[in-house]
Order: sequence, then C-alpha cells, then structure tokens
Amino acid sequence: MRSVDRLGQFVALIVAGALLGTIGGVSIASASTGSDVMATYNGGTIDLSQGWGTATVCAVSNYGTNCFANKSDYESWISINTGLGGVQPLINCSSGLQLYQNVSYGGNELVLFQKAAWINLSSYSFSDEVSSYKVGACSISMTDGQNGSGNVYPGATSAGSDVSWIGTAWNDRVQSVYIY
Repeated sequence: MRSVDRLGQFVALIVAGALLGTIGGVSIASASTGSDVMATYNGGTIDLSQGWGTATVCAVSNYGTNCFANKSDYESWISINTGLGGVQPLINCSSGLQLYQNVSYGGNELVLFQKAAWINLSSYSFSDEVSSYKVGACSISMTDGQNGSGNVYPGATSAGSDVSWIGTAWNDRVQSVYIY
C-alpha cells in the first residue's frame, strides 16, 4: 500500500511541475503565445521576435531557447546537453522538429523540442518562413494561422517524415505547429 501512495505522490508532483512549468527545479520551456522570446546567443541574449541577427540555428528546449552561429555549434551543444535533465521535453520525444527557411534544408533552422502545445512561429520570427522540414520522433500538425487556427497542412506529418520541399501551396505559409 505504501508504494501505491508514493506512486500517487510522484504522479501528483509530475502533474504539478508540468502545470507550474518546472520539474526538479529545472524550468520547462513553454510554447510562446506572446511576442517576446529571448534566446541565449554568443554570451548574450537576443529577442527572436525582432529577428535572428547572425544566428542560423535556434533550438527551443527545456533549457530555454538557445541560438547558434552555425550548425556545427548547435550540434556540439546538443551532443553535450542531450539526455536525462538535458534537451528533451517533459514528455519524451527523443528528437525535435526541424524547420528550415529554404528548400532542401537550407537557410535558418528552428528546432523545436516542445510538446503538447501550439507553438506560434511568429514569436521566433519564423512565421511564413518554412520551406522544408524534418519531423523528429513525435508526429506534428502545422497550420497557416496562429494557435492552430486556419487550414491544416495536408502533407507528411508523422514521426520521421522528411520533406525537402513543402510545395508551392504551403511554401512560406506555416504559422503554428503542434508536436504530439
């Protein structure tokens, strides 16, 4: 009976942490519905709603939002920070959604590890920018309106999908995403 009580307390702690946005003292990144998303970059911070400056890759994780000058810097960071307590959402998706500004995975890249909330890309200066994408370990939805409103993207959105060209009808049209 005592183990059932402890399990119930553990579940209650997890739920409370999720509701409060923290777990074990670590802040959980929340999907942004506002316009100001501050990101760490080159030892300082940048407001992504105002643009990326010289950053080319930004990652949204339970560590917050981190931007990098190049893919190599991002890959070094992700290799160090992946794992228990590292770059993974509260409900585990082992790899994030990668959104690219240009066809064939070119241009700026926004990587999202956030799960179970609509993410407005305008908060990251990435609304109406997506031309290609790679779906991580969890399926997604994409729409052409804020907070999941508008039309739903009809293309490949299941886990592991890899789309080098979103197509003429949806190029530079995605405004919000949801990771399941």
